[in-house]
Amino acid sequence: MKMRTYLALALATIISIGVWHKYTKQENKSDEKTNYLIGIIQVVEHPALDQTRLGILEALKENGYINTKNTTVQYESAQGNPALATQIIQKFIGQKANLIIAIGTTVAQTAKQATQENKIPVIFASVTDPMNAKLVASLDMPGGNVTGVSNYISISKQFSFFKRLLPHLKNIGVVYNPGEANSVSIIDKMNEVSDVFDITLHTSAATKTSDVMAATQNLIGKTEAIFINNDNTALSAFDAVVKVANEHEIPVFVSDIDCIEKGALAALGPDQYELGKQAGQMAHRILSGKSPSNTPVEMPKKVHAKVNFHVSTKLGIAYQQNSTELFEGQ
Repeated sequence: MKMRTYLALALATIISIGVWHKYTKQENKSDEKTNYLIGIIQVVEHPALDQTRLGILEALKENGYINTKNTTVQYESAQGNPALATQIIQKFIGQKANLIIAIGTTVAQTAKQATQENKIPVIFASVTDPMNAKLVASLDMPGGNVTGVSNYISISKQFSFFKRLLPHLKNIGVVYNPGEANSVSIIDKMNEVSDVFDITLHTSAATKTSDVMAATQNLIGKTEAIFINNDNTALSAFDAVVKVANEHEIPVFVSDIDCIEKGALAALGPDQYELGKQAGQMAHRILSGKSPSNTPVEMPKKVHAKVNFHVSTKLGIAYQQNSTELFEGQ
């Protein structure tokens, strides 16, 4: 009788321990991500960068970082203002953010500079040339507290794409902000390969969005097409570019596929939403303990080529509706 009692007690104890262990495991699992503060800063608001941000938020959610539940995600736009960007980053630092995500080159540079002492991890997204912007020591081994995802697409592929659409293209005009390191880098790369494609490059500077229309008008008479490539100032005022181009029946090329609906003739560029998801997945790895210093910079995993047939018809350029097949594999 006593033996049965002992066995019953032992069995009850084992069951109790098992239940407690299972319960605490579940509790620990639900508490794996608690009280994180993630600061997101965007250089300026325009469709491409907005899609990048949405992709980041979706990837964070997929990995269990639930805003207002176990994570606080604070988003701020620098509105193209460097002084405001500094204030935002300093606010994130003062709040002891676990991670800062910087969307755009100039805010990523600001974040790197501001975190040199405290070493808060910084992940950038939609940065064209992280090496030239001095964000990382190398793409494979960033070497500091900063890494991220670039939106760079080969200029040779861009020019090849343009030539397939406009075989007789000789002159391309570019509106860019000389204060954006990514834009200066792109201009340099364009100049390096333009001779190969028998293209002459004409540039026009716009240091703020209100300058974009005048900068576009400065290109009229010099160019057969206008190209806006990852310049946040020009993209923020893209409607002004299209307005001037339409008035003079000049096609506009972009590297931002989201601008197709805003009147561009064609785009060859990354899927900004998917690029954001890449950055969000990287954020998860960094928050889980991986160091930015040995987390390689990533390039876009998805690149799309799109043609706006409505615009091509208005410009009198004849393409077959299935001609998008010509641009696969870019």
